[in-house]
Amino acid sequence: MHHSIIISGKNTYTEWGIVPTSRPHIVPPEVKTSDVDLPSSHGVLDYTDLLLAETPYGQRKGSWEFVVKPGNRWADVYSSIMNYMHGTKHTVILEDDPDFLYTGRLQVNDWKSEERYSTITIDYNLDPFKYSVEASDDMEWQWNDLFQDVVRYGRFTVTGSKYRNLINRGKRPAIPTFTCSAPVSVLYHDNTYDLVTGKNYNANLALLPGDNEMLFTGNAEVTASYREVSL
Repeated sequence: MHHSIIISGKNTYTEWGIVPTSRPHIVPPEVKTSDVDLPSSHGVLDYTDLLLAETPYGQRKGSWEFVVKPGNRWADVYSSIMNYMHGTKHTVILEDDPDFLYTGRLQVNDWKSEERYSTITIDYNLDPFKYSVEASDDMEWQWNDLFQDVVRYGRFTVTGSKYRNLINRGKRPAIPTFTCSAPVSVLYHDNTYDLVTGKNYNANLALLPGDNEMLFTGNAEVTASYREVSL
């Protein structure tokens, strides 16, 4: 393993022959704190969680340094990397963390050409959360009909009524896209939502980490597509 980074499908080693000078990682996102220091009170008033009811995060900003493999003409590598990623948005997957992807903007920071080797530095500005590489509808189902209809990954048939427990193994809520062959209704957290034929995206149907039991009513083929979200 060369501890490569896969940038929008291209492996940094196999595509450009560049090797990181240290095991690449992506820095944690900035925590957006909001403190008010009143002269008449002890300590500070912390309003960080007030609006979102959770901790808000900023971008992940950092850089990776690579050494160019000997034998590769540095000017060709430089031009290829510049044309592919400089200033543009990409998906990023660490070879050491292959189950999750990040999204954001990359740019070439610096290129140093020494007598024996060359290095290139790439800056990243990525969104705060990482997402599972495979969406739920790309993966195999898991269920046990002897006890309860449990589905972690999302294709099923509704005939009349069907309970489904959509399991979110991520650390953050995930909002699925439901694709239905005909209209159905969904009972979730004591509220009923109507899904139309085609694609449906409703933030009220966000899957919390863990179990999410839903009752579907109607006659349709349903696909629930979502990516698990984590820090």
